[in-house]
Amino acid sequence: MRLGSNAAIGALLFGGVFLTYLVSPVSQSGDSFWAVPVMMRMLFDGTTNLDEYPQLLQEKQYGGVECVTAGYLVVKPSSGSACPAGSHYYYWYPIGTPVVALPLMAATDAALRLLGPPAERVVGSKVGSVALALLRRDYLGAHLLVEVLLSSVIVALTTVVLFLTARVYLGIGASIALALLFALGTSAWSTASRALWQHAPDMLMLTTGLYLLSLAMRRPTALPWAAAPLTLAYFIRPTSIVILAVVSVYVFIHHRPKFAKWLLVAAATAAPFVAYNLHIYHRPLQSYYFLSLFLAPTPGNLGQILSGFAGNILSPSRGLFIFSPFLLFSLAGIWLSFQRKWMTPLAYYLAAALGLHWILISVYIYWTAGHCYGPRMFADVLPLFLFFLIPVFLWFRLDEPLRPRSLAFYGCVLVSVFIHFRGAMYWAPYEWNGTENIVSTSRAWDWRDPQFLRGVFSKSAK
Repeated sequence: MRLGSNAAIGALLFGGVFLTYLVSPVSQSGDSFWAVPVMMRMLFDGTTNLDEYPQLLQEKQYGGVECVTAGYLVVKPSSGSACPAGSHYYYWYPIGTPVVALPLMAATDAALRLLGPPAERVVGSKVGSVALALLRRDYLGAHLLVEVLLSSVIVALTTVVLFLTARVYLGIGASIALALLFALGTSAWSTASRALWQHAPDMLMLTTGLYLLSLAMRRPTALPWAAAPLTLAYFIRPTSIVILAVVSVYVFIHHRPKFAKWLLVAAATAAPFVAYNLHIYHRPLQSYYFLSLFLAPTPGNLGQILSGFAGNILSPSRGLFIFSPFLLFSLAGIWLSFQRKWMTPLAYYLAAALGLHWILISVYIYWTAGHCYGPRMFADVLPLFLFFLIPVFLWFRLDEPLRPRSLAFYGCVLVSVFIHFRGAMYWAPYEWNGTENIVSTSRAWDWRDPQFLRGVFSKSAK
């Protein structure tokens, strides 16, 4: 009975969240642009190079791509300059995102082959040019819609997996609430679902890993399989190495007999990506993984590092606890898990992973990120924050609405949903980014013009 009810509720959650995301008008496609052409090449031509799009590459001024020469040298084309003769063009960002999204792209293409022509005859004159391009399977013309469609599916799936994870510990009502907090009160809505960034598939992998780790408490055979999504997360977004490494240490220390199988599963997951990179680049990782964009811990960098530490959680336009203040209760959840020995020793390691992730994104040179909405750098580990809300739901009795902490929690939830609603539904907050590629630290700390309020008190809202 529980399995059936979980499946039914999961389906309703998926449908509701997916439709909410799909009708949200803001799309943040930028760095993610080439994900759709890469999937088209994989699906129709069996390759990942972008040589088929010379005019489009020129229009985009070769942004987001790299050249691999005949001698396997990687060259980053300068703006407006083509690659050396004999080179191939490849997407600069990790291949993991197009790989994860490819089955969804294939399913979309199959559905449109069958349903696109009759749908065009019925509604073709009533829809816009982008929707019409999608019905005609013109994925370049409809790439904004394709990105939102696929990323919305991925984040909606993540919501369902998070619900199933919560069900290991909580009742149905609390599990639904926790899943919806993730879907509507965090960057899952205002960032991850708005384009085919790395964040959506990364969050799905992390949540799947958490689900398997939770099941492993009752079914130990599930433990080694958690290595698969956590390893795949690394080939989606390099910062996921933190969680993979920390959980691997946990398995090695506390579940030594299963560590060999853990390594085997991780190696089997990594093998296709390593083989692909060896084939394309003649090295196990693509160039994105070798960026030197982190500040050394020197006295001269201390001010910038401290600004990053504070800014990632408290700045008015990039702070996690400003945009999703209910996540402050996750800190209480960490304390409760330690005090009551909930999910320990795993909880110790997951809390350490959150701390290490915070350190990593704070020593990143561009902690303010590029054109985005709110705390994008924290988006990947949001499932961990929601995981630590479970002990809050277990012991804080938030169902008693007159308690001060309950009032505080509900107030934080309302603020969070309002902020991410604005990021997904209105263009003015996104236009706050301006024309610079990287938001300056001074603007990120400017309390006179917080990003989430842009357009509320002015005529710039659309």
